[in-house]
Amino acid sequence: MDESDALATAAAEVWPAATELLGEGELESFASEVLVGLRVLEAAARTAREAAAGPDGGGAGEDAAHEAEEAAAAARRRVAVLFAAHPPLGDRLAAEYRALVTGHERRPTEAPPGSLPYLRSLIVPVLYATDRDDASKGGGTDGGFGGGFGGGRGELRWGKALVGIPDDHRLGATEKPRRWLLRFRSSPERDVVLGGTTELTAEGFGQEARSLLDGSGPRQLLVFVHGYNVGFAAAAVRTAQIAYDLGFTGVPVLYSWPSRGGVLSYEEDANNARWTVPHFQDFLRRTLTGCGADVVHVIAHSMGNRVLTEALAGFDTTALPAGAARLGNVVLAAPDVDADVFRQVAPALVDQAQRTTLYASSRDRALGMSRRIAGYPRAGQSGEGIVVVEGVDTVDATALDTGLMSHSYIGDHSSILSDVHAVLHHGTPPAGRFGLTAVGHRDGTYWEFLPRRR
Repeated sequence: MDESDALATAAAEVWPAATELLGEGELESFASEVLVGLRVLEAAARTAREAAAGPDGGGAGEDAAHEAEEAAAAARRRVAVLFAAHPPLGDRLAAEYRALVTGHERRPTEAPPGSLPYLRSLIVPVLYATDRDDASKGGGTDGGFGGGFGGGRGELRWGKALVGIPDDHRLGATEKPRRWLLRFRSSPERDVVLGGTTELTAEGFGQEARSLLDGSGPRQLLVFVHGYNVGFAAAAVRTAQIAYDLGFTGVPVLYSWPSRGGVLSYEEDANNARWTVPHFQDFLRRTLTGCGADVVHVIAHSMGNRVLTEALAGFDTTALPAGAARLGNVVLAAPDVDADVFRQVAPALVDQAQRTTLYASSRDRALGMSRRIAGYPRAGQSGEGIVVVEGVDTVDATALDTGLMSHSYIGDHSSILSDVHAVLHHGTPPAGRFGLTAVGHRDGTYWEFLPRRR
């Protein structure tokens, strides 16, 4: 085991002692520093290995390899200093590290460099509201999560779920949000893990949101509304994953309506997406007025856009009492909404949101199926009938390789995540976002991603 891998593994070994030794506030700060240190260490170690090997295995030159190794050594010192600031932890880290680099560790070392025996993850608190019924009542499945949430209709319930997101080097030196917990687990899987849920009252939901927002910087919520054929567990995981990928430091919130979670349940899901609208309006009202947020952003995917658009068409969030949060960015991802119906309700969205962004694709096979069922084009389809409406930034993602079904690209494609990041964090208009070009249209202008060079 090389020195960088040994130090990262030693940090994982020592971490349980840190959670016992440090108080909550001190642990939160320490965890952020250690997380950044390990990300920097991994990136530096990877660069050093690549410099030593070179693109053809012949090395990158003695000077370049030496500089890369110096950077890796500096990153190791940075992590060691963090632990040394707490003497019991520093001593234990040093002992574990020595055992690993001298070959006295008890774990097998046949794994290649960069393949660690511990998976680092962040435990993300996701608040939720759902009107799914209990799975025990036979209302469908919940994606395998503990039998708690079904796919049938129920009363509106509130709560908090804990979701573990594997951490990697992509976020670099970005600190974790304050209330996200750092965890190490000895498992080779890199799947996102859904932990337990805690049911709350509507008032308790608001109190929990205010508590999570305290000390989080900008007081913002990010609401995710899932689409067709999605169980509660999958929706909670996607909510946390989007918040992680976007580097969102506020509070992620899931609204989970009763999708049956089955490929053959399209019509049932469509009916439930219509049925849930009054509940979503109640949720949105409480979220805007009772959570202590300044801004609430919303990302809706696929059929979840029916829930969002119908709700906002019949509910004016700007008429809420003074002090209510304002609706920030509304992101409509692959909306499975009748294109003409969307054109009718779009002014209501534009009037209420700070910015409205619609992502469409002509490769979206799921929306192609929806069009055949409904008989009319969908707002998430591009091509000749692409939806261009004043006040809505329509972005054509057809040029991107968006997977087999080309439908879940909002959370799966780095270019789109980068684009949403620019919208969410900076409110950047399309003209100022990387990789987009303007396209003239009879109804105005839309934007499309430039094809990737091969």
